[in-house]
Amino acid sequence: MTTPIQSIQGAGEELAEIQSEVLRLDQRFQSVRRTLREVIRGLSILEPHPSPAVRATATIRYQLRGHPLKTNPELSARVQQSLNLETKKEAEITVGAVIDALEHTLLNNLGTDGFSLKLGGFGKFKIRHTKPITRRVGFSGETVITKTKRKIRFVSLGMLRSSETGN
Repeated sequence: MTTPIQSIQGAGEELAEIQSEVLRLDQRFQSVRRTLREVIRGLSILEPHPSPAVRATATIRYQLRGHPLKTNPELSARVQQSLNLETKKEAEITVGAVIDALEHTLLNNLGTDGFSLKLGGFGKFKIRHTKPITRRVGFSGETVITKTKRKIRFVSLGMLRSSETGN
C-alpha cells in the first residue's frame, strides 16, 4: 500500500514529465512557425511575379495530380509533405494557425467598410457593407426595410484567377 507522501511524489514526477513534454512540443511548434515564415518569406521575395506569357506556361506546374482537396486532413497531409514535418498533428496545427489568423483578422476588421486582406498570388478577401433597402412585399403591399449587412467576398488572384473558367 502506498502512503500519501509516495502518491504525492509520484504525482510530482508525472507532472514534471508532462511539463517537459509540453516544453518540447512548444519548442517544436515554434520551429514549425519559423519554418513556415521562412517558406512564406522565400516565396514572396525570391519568386518575382511572372509575365502573362510565363504565367500561361507555368499553369501546368500547378495542376492538381490525383483528387482535389476536400477536407482539412487532406490539406494537412499536403502541408506535412511540403514542409517535411514529422507528424500530421504539426501540419494540422500549422493549418489551424493560418486559418485562425485569417479569421481573426477579418473579424477584427468587420466594422471597416472596404477592408481587404490580400494573400499574394492566391486571392483577396474584401469586406463590404450594404445599406438597408426599402422594399415592397408583392402579395400584401406592405413596405419592409431590410437590415444592414456585412459581406465578405473572395476574389481570386494569380494562377488561381488565370485558371478559372470563363475568363
